[in-house]
Amino acid sequence: MRNPTYLEISRHRVFYFRWPLIRPGAAGSGTPTSLKISLGTRADSEALSMARYLSYVGQALMKQWSASSMRYDEIRAALKKHFQDALARRKSEIAAEGRLSVMHVGALQNGVGFAEEAIATGSDILPHISDESLAIGFAEKYDLPLAPGSRAFETFKVEMRKAYRAYCVAVLAHDQSFESYDFDETVIPSGSTFAKAATGPRRTLSDVAAKFVAEQKKAESWGTRTKQQKLQHLELLKEILGVEIDIAGVTPSDVQRVKETLLNYPRNRNKIEATRKLSIEELSKLQGHKTLGVRTINTYLQTYAGLFAWARKNRYVPENLFDGLSVKESRKQAEAAQREAFSQTQIDLILDELLNNRRSLINKDYQKWGPLIGLYTGARLNEICQIDLSDIKEDAGIWYFDINDEGDKKHLKNTASRRIVPIHDQLVALGFLEYVDGLRAHGQKRLFPDFSLSAKEGYGRALGRWFNDRFLVQLGIKSKELVFHSFRHGMVTKLLQAGVEENLAKAIVGHTRQGVTQKHYFKQGYTLAQMQEALRKF
Repeated sequence: MRNPTYLEISRHRVFYFRWPLIRPGAAGSGTPTSLKISLGTRADSEALSMARYLSYVGQALMKQWSASSMRYDEIRAALKKHFQDALARRKSEIAAEGRLSVMHVGALQNGVGFAEEAIATGSDILPHISDESLAIGFAEKYDLPLAPGSRAFETFKVEMRKAYRAYCVAVLAHDQSFESYDFDETVIPSGSTFAKAATGPRRTLSDVAAKFVAEQKKAESWGTRTKQQKLQHLELLKEILGVEIDIAGVTPSDVQRVKETLLNYPRNRNKIEATRKLSIEELSKLQGHKTLGVRTINTYLQTYAGLFAWARKNRYVPENLFDGLSVKESRKQAEAAQREAFSQTQIDLILDELLNNRRSLINKDYQKWGPLIGLYTGARLNEICQIDLSDIKEDAGIWYFDINDEGDKKHLKNTASRRIVPIHDQLVALGFLEYVDGLRAHGQKRLFPDFSLSAKEGYGRALGRWFNDRFLVQLGIKSKELVFHSFRHGMVTKLLQAGVEENLAKAIVGHTRQGVTQKHYFKQGYTLAQMQEALRKF
């Protein structure tokens, strides 16, 4: 018998089938390797028959392999087209509806971080779905010749992470482009109602500021801490411009003077003996002292922009001279000040310590349950720390937190913060309801009886300081960007990435929902069942 090239015989006269292949890692390079299979026979005719069949299969597989490969430039082109279309849709949405919400900005910023971690470590981009599943779905959607396990498939996953990062950055950059205008000043048409406002009755800055504050209090727009901050900002504005200045007579040069004062304004002015009694004029000449940070300066300017926006709507001023005024942060400053979500690796580390106490960091009940509630609800620190046992309720088999400001000196950030949040299945599985029953059995009224009220930090002072300044430090993951509030960022990000509707995510974490329908006709809000289903995607 004349043996084909793919049929070999060993020294023990056993026939082997050998089939030449091109390594997936060397597609197009021509570097040969082979597949060798024992046929388990010494009979010539049987070996030949089996080898012919296997050679047919081999040819079919090679043809399929050849058809299922993609060039590197084809992979990049496919990804570029996909994310170009996605970016165009986002731009269209912004053009129609306005700038991105705080939640979406945070989700995109976290998306950049997740993508960068995936690029560096080879991990999945999203916590709830593997990159392999994303790549397979992508290939099916666009009918791409990508075979799982192939070199092209692995290359696609790597490039997909880069493309997703670039997409998030591009959307954020487009949104940021609306931060200001590219002209020097606003021209007010003569004869307009705004121009006529300047000729009306004289209103002092002090009078208008008082009306502004009174309306915000009436509308309960500010929480206790925010109110204190706003009042402090407005007192400084009156000190700079004078309480008796006609608010309609404030000029661009006055506004510039306010900004320049803030740029040289000392930190903790009223706590330092050397600056406490100095006038604004004397402070402006001060040198060699620690000044306000950029983000703090911008919070002052935002307060003033809010005052003048309100004054413009009420026809006290012709225009808002503080509109768009800010101090631009450097990229380094912005990144340093931006809070981030914990990565999945960090969450795993935190959970391991909270549940197993390997470093003996958990000595009190609130040190375990406070962070766990933060992780599984996305609630604010003070919202968690002021929960009463009567706020833990059950309806139709669903246990939930009633987050409210009813009770002993409880307060919320705003009206949207008043909400109900289902208790996550994981909290129930970890024994949270048993912990609550134990407190009730001992006659306690509050979830965390150890906490006392702080004028500035509410009930959250003890947990916040322990978690941020000790717990994270001992775990080796402490940074300026990672704090207790990072649980909130993580909840928002993961809900949006899991496809939860934005307004439903906002209802869970207590952000103001957008749209006329949501604000005026959907007052009853989402059901507990809807929110529970969304939380199960976390």
